Amino acid sequence: MLFAENLKHLRATKKLSQADFAKEIGVHVTHLSRYERGLSSPSLEVVQKIAEVLNVSIDTLVFGQKNAEDDINDKELATLFKKVQHLSDKQKETVKDLITAFVFQKDIQKQFS
Repeated sequence: MLFAENLKHLRATKKLSQADFAKEIGVHVTHLSRYERGLSSPSLEVVQKIAEVLNVSIDTLVFGQKNAEDDINDKELATLFKKVQHLSDKQKETVKDLITAFVFQKDIQKQFS
């Protein structure tokens, strides 16, 4: 049912009526209604078209929005990453360079251990 809920939510977020959206993805409005109610599943081609029109990935369409911090178990690290989002682009690049260098160093040490 997650796909149906995501589809309906994403379409509504884009402020598209079912009729307009159905036209854009090339299906009849009754088909779209059935997709949104979880009564029917679209073909892979239609799913791809839906994702394109909504400007989201197929993963997002099927599984929903996922926050990066959902994958980070360390809450302090997740908080730091959130704070980094407020830095300038140049400062963000510096943080990325530091993390990349640190991880690279640890990978090399691991290879020679």
